[in-house]
Amino acid sequence: MLTRQTSSSASLARPALRAALAGALGAVLLCAAPAHAYFDNYLSGTIIGTLNDKEGASLAKSVRTALNDTADGQSVAWTYPAAGRRQQIDGTITPVQSKTDKGQPCRRLKSDLKRGSAEEHWSGWFCKQSNGQWKSRHVGE
Repeated sequence: MLTRQTSSSASLARPALRAALAGALGAVLLCAAPAHAYFDNYLSGTIIGTLNDKEGASLAKSVRTALNDTADGQSVAWTYPAAGRRQQIDGTITPVQSKTDKGQPCRRLKSDLKRGSAEEHWSGWFCKQSNGQWKSRHVGE
């Protein structure tokens, strides 16, 4: 499960785009409409929630690098350059803990993102599925 902290709000983005970008961080959207509506509202006004398709794909690549190729405590730097009226985004994705839970390798990631004066700090567990994909989920202590 992902948690976030923000220091400033950003503008709203289209609901479908926010949902797609949440997937970029490995969050699994549930099929139920109430769960989707809650998650969509949760991302409203966040840096993650306002990423466009190219920004989201770039971030997803860095998240995969952090999950697959980066040691705990080492950060993957991520920058997406300014384009038109959209400000540059800078961030880091850092695996902070790895363990096995319910037979799956799991990693806790933390990310720090900044766009203009807005800053966000996300943290969450991701577990590798049998198909090789990483999925966000709760991991017990």
